[in-house]
Amino acid sequence: MPCGRPVAEAARVVRGAFAILLLASCVPAARSPAPEPARDDSAAAARAAEAARAAARRAADSAAFAAAVPSIELPFDDRSPIVRIALATAEREPEVSGTGAWHLLDGDSEDVIVNGRAGEPVRLVRSSLRLRVARNGDGAGAASSAIVIARPAEPFAFLVFKGKRYRGELAFVPSDSGVLVVNHLPLEQYLRGVVPLEIGDRTFDEREAVAAQAVAARSYAYIRVASSAERPYDMVATVFDQVYGGADAEKPVADAAILETWGLVLWYAGRIVNTPYSSTCGGTTAEAPEVWRSSGEPYLQRVSDRVPGTDRFYCDISPRFRWTRSYSGSQLSTVLQRYLRSYAAVPAGRLGAIRNVETQGRTESGRTQALVITTERGRYRVLKNDARFVLRSSAGEILNSTYYSVRTTISGGVVTRLDITGSGYGHGVGMCQWGAIGRARAGQDFRTILGTYYPGTIVAPAE
Repeated sequence: MPCGRPVAEAARVVRGAFAILLLASCVPAARSPAPEPARDDSAAAARAAEAARAAARRAADSAAFAAAVPSIELPFDDRSPIVRIALATAEREPEVSGTGAWHLLDGDSEDVIVNGRAGEPVRLVRSSLRLRVARNGDGAGAASSAIVIARPAEPFAFLVFKGKRYRGELAFVPSDSGVLVVNHLPLEQYLRGVVPLEIGDRTFDEREAVAAQAVAARSYAYIRVASSAERPYDMVATVFDQVYGGADAEKPVADAAILETWGLVLWYAGRIVNTPYSSTCGGTTAEAPEVWRSSGEPYLQRVSDRVPGTDRFYCDISPRFRWTRSYSGSQLSTVLQRYLRSYAAVPAGRLGAIRNVETQGRTESGRTQALVITTERGRYRVLKNDARFVLRSSAGEILNSTYYSVRTTISGGVVTRLDITGSGYGHGVGMCQWGAIGRARAGQDFRTILGTYYPGTIVAPAE
């Protein structure tokens, strides 16, 4: 789509593609000759066959949608705020290139330092708090200002950093610890690299969940832009804010959802609100004080994810709806020795033998209030979400959620095994992403989904 084409026209293209697929879904599919009945005519086999057919239908719908909208090019002059996303905070010698012609500019004067060609990398070497350009392995190039800007020089060209393509421009800022690399781009373009990574590459029949994710991610970004004036960036590109993968992460269904919800955010009591979300609530979401050391918000209430009239939950399709984790005695000692000291007042030196691990109290949604660890050196209490960062796996992965119980095996006064059973994945506050997917499959639209997980909010334009 040409740069600058009105958003409304692009949205009409997407709505037309949706309409084509919705009409097609009403037409009975051509049937192959019925196979001979299988000898095992069990209900489980029937359910498995139906699940396989549903998966095939979803894949076909997604392929048809991608064909109907093969490339949605969101306009760059969309007037959405510019966001600053930190891709790296202490890069040693960052290297940048482009998929087409591009420029390297002095950040103060905007004088051209380098006219880059497609695929030609340029390395930036920090010299005190200035940057020097190195090309083809040479250290040539005059010292620049404290900021260097890489910018595409032709339409639809991308900048490339660490093998990933990025829209907008890249700023390189030297510091005492290395080079800060920041992607500057319009907020709506940023969302294209966020939504598919946050909620996954979803199918056509899950599009309303993707639209809900787009609105939640947009609201989250607006709050960060408004509150980061003192920093050289608004958000980082990791789970500490929203996972952002640049242009390589973009997907047709997510692009369509961004267009359909263009500029829409969540409001409560006359202000745009912060919109936390996580993968899987495990059956019920949590209020913020149940998880973090923070006050609550009236729109972040506990919400049941139970499917009405059943014993199922919308998010039970998640691979981490129920989970277990186990430690041998030695594994537990190693993990606690490595991580407990960051969250409890542990004396220097070894912890000593682990005498017991137990939970203490439950929050209103059933999550663990505190984890209590007793060693021969003392008794240590770790609150709420902090426990996830203490009970890591041997590979360093934090505990899936605070919705868990523990069972210890003790021999000779020492814990020889710890088994943890739990529900959900993530902090559990706000929107449950797998719950949103389940709700979309059940026919709920994105406004209904958002109104469920953020009660009392309204969906409206940001400006």
